[in-house]
Amino acid sequence: MRIIAGKARGRGLIAPKAKVLRPTTDRVKESLFNILDAEGKQFLDLFAGAGSVGIEALSRGASRVTFVESHRACAEAIRTNIKRCGFANIPLNGIEEEAGPDIEVIEYSVDRGLKLLGHRGQQFDVIFADPPYEQNLIGETLRLIRTQRLMSQDGVLVIQHSAREEIPAGREGYQIEDSRRYGETAVSFLRLKRSEGKEHSRSGDRSAGPDG
Repeated sequence: MRIIAGKARGRGLIAPKAKVLRPTTDRVKESLFNILDAEGKQFLDLFAGAGSVGIEALSRGASRVTFVESHRACAEAIRTNIKRCGFANIPLNGIEEEAGPDIEVIEYSVDRGLKLLGHRGQQFDVIFADPPYEQNLIGETLRLIRTQRLMSQDGVLVIQHSAREEIPAGREGYQIEDSRRYGETAVSFLRLKRSEGKEHSRSGDRSAGPDG
């Protein structure tokens, strides 16, 4: 794995020997960032693995990147890769004194991480999710992103998934704007339906915290 473009172009990334890890290929990542503009964006990397996609966003000028990854070895690899790529603000779960304002690693399951971010009132311009293939995780992830109001009004949600999996976009309040296939992998680009986007722009009560 490597960083393709930007400040950290060419830097190699480490990956733990973990069965849960399925790195996004350079081909998919390059295509993804040919479509997405990361410059100045608030970027959320879910099921982050070793952090390849989120660190690519940092390299390309994202103003803030938050990683959510529950596997301890993968979370440690993210922190190591951030250092290897020369980014100064190194987080350790966002609570240590060294933690900077631009980068955070949340070592939680994705459902707990999304509830935590929702409780804080955070929103993101780009949300990237790469859940384990064919484990029925996509629908619940879409639901939590919407109900926790984590997407900015013009935000985009990108799901990397098995080409055999269907995205329950309409049922969860989204519309699919584009979808690309790379062998057995597909990448789908979603936005909130117009009525949902308007609802997200209103102030209102948040859902319960990360354990609620």
